[in-house]
Amino acid sequence: MVDPALRTKWLYWLIFCAFSVAILFFQLIPLQTSPSNWAMPDLLVCIIFAWGLRRSDYTPVLLIAIILLVADMLLMRPPGLMAGLIVLGAEFLRARTQLLRELPFPLEWAMVAGVLLAILVANRFVLILVMQPRPDLWLSLTQLITTLAAYPLVVLVSRFVLGIRKIATGEVDALGHRI
Repeated sequence: MVDPALRTKWLYWLIFCAFSVAILFFQLIPLQTSPSNWAMPDLLVCIIFAWGLRRSDYTPVLLIAIILLVADMLLMRPPGLMAGLIVLGAEFLRARTQLLRELPFPLEWAMVAGVLLAILVANRFVLILVMQPRPDLWLSLTQLITTLAAYPLVVLVSRFVLGIRKIATGEVDALGHRI
């Protein structure tokens, strides 16, 4: 017999993988033939940060790293750079879940905005340092803005459609273990 908590964890791992594949698929198909002035939000990062702040066991670090490394390869970014930066950002936020658990959503949103801005600056700095061509600054800033605008929507869908909510202080599972 399978433990219900383990089954739930595996189910959310599969849902996370399915969302990741769908997001990467839609990023790869050519929806527009002319270049755009606006970049679409990075929904994969929104999901990683939103789920990591609510239920970090639903987004294990190794799974995040593998999916982001595959995304780097498919989206023709320098392999491992964005993956490493996003994993560092997710772990930075994950280490502060106790603090963010009791704060209101606008402060959580501000913390995520700071992490996304730090990822953008670090990515550009490393690309400059190794003399790699980098995306236009305007496109990077619009992607940051649209990602920040999409974050509350991802949180709402995660909470009300998927049932992923913040763990209350002192909450225990069915066996009495702290979550």
